[in-house]
Amino acid sequence: ALTTAWLHYRDTTAWLLPTPATVSAAVDDLGAALRTFGDVSAPAPVDVGFLVVAGLAIWTIALVGDWAAFRARMAFEALLPSAILFLVSAILGESRDFLPVTAVYAGAALGFVLTHRTWAQERTASWTGHHRAHGRWSLLATGGGIAGVALVAGIVTGPNLPGADAPPVWAVRDIGDNEPTRVVVSPMVEMQTRLVEQPDIEVFTVRSDRPANWRLTALDEFDGEIWRSSYGTDDADGTLERTTEPVAGARSITQRFTIEALGSVWLPAAYEPVAVETEDGQRVEHDPESSTLIVDRDVASSDGFTYEVTSELPAWDSADELRRAPDEVPDAIRDRYLQLPDLDPAVHDLAAQLTEGNATAYDRALAIQQYLRTYTYDLGVGQGHSADALTTFLFETQRGYCEQFAGGFAALARSVGLPSRVAVGFTKGIQDPNDPTLFRVRGQHAHAWPEVYIGGHWVAFEPTPGRGPPGAEGWLGIPEQQVAADGDGTVATTLPSGEGLGGERSGNRDDVATGDDLRAPSLGREGLDAAGPAAEANERGTPGWLGSAVRSLALGALAYAVFVPSLIGAQQAFRRRRAASPADEVRLRWVGATDRAVAAGIPLRPSMTVAECAASIATALPRAARPLDRLARAVERSIYAEETPSDDDIAAARDAEAAVATEVRRHRPWHQEALHHLDARRLWRRPGARPQRLSMRRAILEAVSADR
Repeated sequence: ALTTAWLHYRDTTAWLLPTPATVSAAVDDLGAALRTFGDVSAPAPVDVGFLVVAGLAIWTIALVGDWAAFRARMAFEALLPSAILFLVSAILGESRDFLPVTAVYAGAALGFVLTHRTWAQERTASWTGHHRAHGRWSLLATGGGIAGVALVAGIVTGPNLPGADAPPVWAVRDIGDNEPTRVVVSPMVEMQTRLVEQPDIEVFTVRSDRPANWRLTALDEFDGEIWRSSYGTDDADGTLERTTEPVAGARSITQRFTIEALGSVWLPAAYEPVAVETEDGQRVEHDPESSTLIVDRDVASSDGFTYEVTSELPAWDSADELRRAPDEVPDAIRDRYLQLPDLDPAVHDLAAQLTEGNATAYDRALAIQQYLRTYTYDLGVGQGHSADALTTFLFETQRGYCEQFAGGFAALARSVGLPSRVAVGFTKGIQDPNDPTLFRVRGQHAHAWPEVYIGGHWVAFEPTPGRGPPGAEGWLGIPEQQVAADGDGTVATTLPSGEGLGGERSGNRDDVATGDDLRAPSLGREGLDAAGPAAEANERGTPGWLGSAVRSLALGALAYAVFVPSLIGAQQAFRRRRAASPADEVRLRWVGATDRAVAAGIPLRPSMTVAECAASIATALPRAARPLDRLARAVERSIYAEETPSDDDIAAARDAEAAVATEVRRHRPWHQEALHHLDARRLWRRPGARPQRLSMRRAILEAVSADR
């Protein structure tokens, strides 16, 4: 529990200890993983829920293997749990480094069998009682040689056998899969290349009676490095499946696309596509969750495709209509579109300050949009939208292009509970002056923008300065804008006036509209009032988490020093109360005395009788010899003669245990004595049980032999 909390939920812990918030976060992640499990194929995305489940499974496997090895004493059964884990990983995981990984596991398995066999032989075979060292090294040397030869032969010979590289007779990896998973490059990766290196290349043309942003796909997963998506597709021809209800007043448009040099597997369409028709021989697939059209897996790219799409453009009469939208968010949407990796706490603080005082989801999203539009559009910044790049963009450079603006918006929105995703596509393109229904889309029109789930619909926002989707001025407060027609990359940075959104904005970060003419202060890293001690520590150059970790460790050590000895004392008192008879109490005192002796380093072998144990302790602790001898005699009489100990025997037993404890404290350094009292293993280790049990067994065998 502690390891899981520290690895995955450190932000929810208090003094490094799990809290109810930790449990709640873990339950949410496990639920999300359960729902995602049916939609993905291995190798699965690295989601926190999957990591928690994997950690729990591996922990369970370790416990079962340990039980089989040292409780049931079964070597091959102990290997079975880890072998299952290894085989499942080998079948479903990535196939890189398979030979060295297999060699490491095989070597570990053979080494375990050998050492386990040696350990079991020493504890059960009589010949090792007199020739233990010789027997041990004989087994290890012989077994190690055999295992080494087998391992080398398998590694060297196996891959070189005829047919080793041939396709498998039975493709185990493809069990349950009709087709293998297709992996393609995220369109966000190509964004800067299109904008900077291929601005004048005409990627496609579209004939439509209305302009729109031509959308490729939506990215819903952010792992701290990149925005990406994973989805399953079905064949698409004719009417398309929808996951959201149509927006009242949505405008239906028909577009005919001719793809020329897009160079990707996606097919652009205005959001939201509801029907598609392709030419003969062209197969298209569709994912309803992201409203994505994609070419068949047998086709390398969509270049050369010609198809017709019918879309319903969502439109709202005014911003008030979105403000009145219900706040309910389905669990499936919440789990999928609120996921965030570990981010700089300042990012969460910025999002909270930007949206403070905005009651509706629409106003919170609009506040983030208007704040980011005060930043500077700049194609010269480095490519990337990772967690580190996000921090740099928000608090240092405050410059970027649509990749940073869209990714930054989505991260800020998710931080304040707004389900968001990043849409990738193109702006409307250049309208042909001789044919107003024809739009020519070039590389310079590549664009990314966020979409927020509000009132059961996905609403597009536009945080990139100088950009504005067609027909959205009524609810976004910005007119239609895109890169200049001459392709020089010049964009307007002034925020024009919009209905209900305040007056004209000059682009000054100290004067930002966040809803109904609400003003947000200038928020840089240095201006975050809510950043707290962590932000102050960062400003001083000292890691903020270090002081918290030191305080947590100090508090944890203090709690351990108080709690563990108290629990050990309570456990010992409970055992004494359970001693129902005088014989039980005498035996319990003997166990306590031998336990202290073993802890002090006095060797008590499992083969020793009660008398031999007492003699060994008396040699090391002479002052305890007399009371310990009386205790040993009382133990022998109660076990073998079945005599009931007298009150004097019980008093002598107590004195003997106290005498051994006193002598151990007198001879042992104080720090070792302190460590003994703090040793939590005493809680689950049965004190003195092993020497006691085995010495009884030997004594009984000796008594039987004497009778014979």
